[in-house]
Amino acid sequence: MAVDLQQIGKRFRFYTNLKELEMEQLKAMTGSDETTLSNIICGQNYALDELVAIVKHFDDLNTQWLIYGEGSMFKPMSEDGTCKDGQKGFLKKDKAAYLGQMKEMLQELDAAEVAKGHHADVDALKAKLDAYKAAH
Repeated sequence: MAVDLQQIGKRFRFYTNLKELEMEQLKAMTGSDETTLSNIICGQNYALDELVAIVKHFDDLNTQWLIYGEGSMFKPMSEDGTCKDGQKGFLKKDKAAYLGQMKEMLQELDAAEVAKGHHADVDALKAKLDAYKAAH
């Protein structure tokens, strides 16, 4: 399977936006510099070793999804809805605006994933966002 740096960048950007992580938080969490993080998020000019060093700091991120677009974005959760990092899902931002932003990013990711034949995975993410929006 070929690794597509731009696709990885789009998925990582989607993940960090979903988790509401800003650049300063990413730098503090990973110990990486802004240039390296920006390059990964933009999908250009980085080595996979740099990516591996960064993603090891995200216990709930499924690296198979990040790198290949396969499976769920998150590792399986326990019964109480927590991942290894102990955080439950919540939104700090205005929910309607945040969900709109995530929907736009999901459409961008969808277009890229459809081109690679991963439409079912993106449909599952859309369904989860729609369900969350309907519940709140």
